[in-house]
Amino acid sequence: MKQRKPITRDEWSKIILVLAITIGIYLRFNPTLQAGFAINDGGMFAVMVDDLRANDFALPNFTTYNHLNIPYVYPPLGFYLGALASLIFGWDSTQVVRWVPAFFASLSIPAFYLLALQLLKNQFHAAVSTLFFAFTPRALWWFVMGGGLTRSPGQFFMLLTLAVVIRLYEQKRRSDIILAGVFGGLAVTSHPEAAVHTLVSAVFLWLMLSRKRADFIYSILVGVVVAVVSAPWWASVISNHGIAPLLSGAATGSKFAAVFNLLFFVFTGEPYATVIAVLGLIGIAHRLIRRDYLLPLWMAIPFFIEGRSAAGPAAIPLAMLAALGLVEVLLPAIQPSPAKDADVSSTERNVFIYLILYLIFSTAQFGIQLADAKLYPPDEEAMRWVRENTRDDSRFLVLTGTTSVSCDSVMEWFPAISGRKSLFTVQGTEWTKGAGFNDYVRSTYGVQRCLSNSDVLCLDDAVSRADYDYIYVSKILRVNNCSPLASWQEFPYFVESLKLDSGFEVVYETDGVLISRKK
Repeated sequence: MKQRKPITRDEWSKIILVLAITIGIYLRFNPTLQAGFAINDGGMFAVMVDDLRANDFALPNFTTYNHLNIPYVYPPLGFYLGALASLIFGWDSTQVVRWVPAFFASLSIPAFYLLALQLLKNQFHAAVSTLFFAFTPRALWWFVMGGGLTRSPGQFFMLLTLAVVIRLYEQKRRSDIILAGVFGGLAVTSHPEAAVHTLVSAVFLWLMLSRKRADFIYSILVGVVVAVVSAPWWASVISNHGIAPLLSGAATGSKFAAVFNLLFFVFTGEPYATVIAVLGLIGIAHRLIRRDYLLPLWMAIPFFIEGRSAAGPAAIPLAMLAALGLVEVLLPAIQPSPAKDADVSSTERNVFIYLILYLIFSTAQFGIQLADAKLYPPDEEAMRWVRENTRDDSRFLVLTGTTSVSCDSVMEWFPAISGRKSLFTVQGTEWTKGAGFNDYVRSTYGVQRCLSNSDVLCLDDAVSRADYDYIYVSKILRVNNCSPLASWQEFPYFVESLKLDSGFEVVYETDGVLISRKK
């Protein structure tokens, strides 16, 4: 009987890479397909896309979101991309923040491969790294949400920038100065955190890979190109608003408690067995034993630089560490006999088949859970009723029962869909409140706790009735901290107290929403 020809490592690398890209694309589009609406956030960005189109693609001075005169200083590339997509495909801005984030999150998979190949210098290692990147929940979590309209292009251009910077240090191709500068400028004009992580990572890579004077000069030249490419944005902001809003936004980021996510290694977001995290730990040990500190240190840096969003950039080196843990440590340990370097053994093939099937199931399940973090139809219908049946200058006290402001779809989408002012919606205020932003966010918690812990009198202690015209109650809490609740939380006691209060009259009620007008 003729023996079957073994799969070569080059062939195996191509198969793994194709699977990583194709299945990774599905995993990034699947949550929004399941949800039928944008995932979680993106309400403010939808309005900013509309503002941009209404202003004939010139940057407005302020966004109309929530009637707060929030300066239009957010890096605008995502809004331009969204406005362009709306023109090409005929989408409204809600559809834009549903589909464009998943598209750029998908582009980040091959971009990651280019970076891994530059760092690891091995096609097989780079392909396996890409597989883990494609299947790591934290590598897609915030990037496929509605707010991924800016985050996903930022991730994509950051990956391309770093890949070209490494090649510049190694090959001294002067054309890479321009290419890295253009990609870096696009990262800067996509998202503030992408700008920070790109800069810090580029400096770190120079320190670890080069430390040469010539490469330092190249880096400065790249920075000059970045400044030129991003100048239309930051020059416009400074001209119209001065530097204060930029400083205000920069003061809102860090979250020291995120360091504990690194210490306990719980940041991958895997819903079941934390396979990628365990392989990453093995990879860290392997690198440290070899005194190769680049990937372990690079993974740790984001938790000290930008704790709030550290898991996203940390997933990049973690995927490479997991690949090294699998390929360099685990597979050699379980092989019954060493395979030829050019061939893939049956043991190795079977391990990968099981691993890929498991990770598909695990990450798809994560996506199904993520799809629940959305604006539900009863709230969307109520918000549209508000737009059609209340005065433009009406002020609303929106109550949802959650204190997770970054995962409160009702609170963020209310101003976008209703067109009315929401007193305690925090999105956009990072550009106006600066260092006081976190205190402002915490000040909203007491109002929301009234919904689950007390009655209308609790609200009177937290906010004056003179400050609002309507109370909007989302009566069922389905998601908290971006995770679906096993049993939905309802607020019958508060709802009944509001109905009985003589100072209010019910003007709209469904099973999901109650709206009362102040008399």
